[in-house]
Amino acid sequence: MHHFDPSTEIQDYLVFGEYGDVNPSITDSSTYTFLSPEKMKELFDHEVEGCFLYSRHWNPTNKYLADALARLEDSEAAIVTGSGMAAIVCSVLQVCSAGDELISSRTIYGGTYAFFKNLLPRFGINVKFVNTTDLDAVKKAITKKTKIIYCESVSNPLLEIADLPKLSEIANDHNIKLMVDNTFSPVFISPIHLGAHIVIHSLTKFINGTSDLRVVYAAAEISLIK
Repeated sequence: MHHFDPSTEIQDYLVFGEYGDVNPSITDSSTYTFLSPEKMKELFDHEVEGCFLYSRHWNPTNKYLADALARLEDSEAAIVTGSGMAAIVCSVLQVCSAGDELISSRTIYGGTYAFFKNLLPRFGINVKFVNTTDLDAVKKAITKKTKIIYCESVSNPLLEIADLPKLSEIANDHNIKLMVDNTFSPVFISPIHLGAHIVIHSLTKFINGTSDLRVVYAAAEISLIK
């Protein structure tokens, strides 16, 4: 494993605005133009670097933030969503289908708990809440239907510390995903380097410590593609 320093990665990420401003320009356009029908068709067929179609799908402002978050976590890519819960919902539903199961830490953010307890069962996805600091309890909860082990690096609000390397071993042994919410501990903990497959951030907490965030897209889901 190569030495990884999140602070250096972010400091070395220099993105300038269109006219040389020290921060990238904020894009407020909802749609984008194409100089040729062929280029639009190419974008519909597959992603084209530097080309955008419709702002709610992807835009330059989102891309700058996503690239910065990917560097923060040393992941291959990141996806920016409208909220932390949107990131969690998209991530879980990407992996789980009706009939699947998810194992979750019993101490997680209240909105996540409500989604897991009240909404996922309506989609036929069963959630088992366990003490994820008890590795034996995690192992006993796993079945052939389990797709995800979900925890927070540092839990909200009890500040329990997850043993991510051990949880990763368990996940890999059973060919399931370890999904980690790193909202409380960016820079200090790098879950991907400890074996996580998917990392979640809500930018309204530690990253935006003064609670004065003024961007539309305030959270990100970071996924490492292996």
